Amino acid sequence: MINPHHQDVENARVRVRCPDCRTHFHERIHRIASGERVRCPSCGNEMRFHGIGHLHEHESVEAYLHHVEERTNHPHFSALD
Repeated sequence: MINPHHQDVENARVRVRCPDCRTHFHERIHRIASGERVRCPSCGNEMRFHGIGHLHEHESVEAYLHHVEERTNHPHFSALD
């Protein structure tokens, strides 16, 4: 069964911090969650986040977005390529 909030989350943007230049930028959550490579607009560093989790693991959309932003604002806690 598809989560009814899946469409709400698919186009949402979350804040990401580059571990090299420490610049904050926004990226679509489906790119982060699916493990696609994300490029920093300032320095060009490519990163890919692993272990972000899924929407169904959280109580609400807001909780999921908060969880993803915690992981992408502190990328040294996530596995990066």
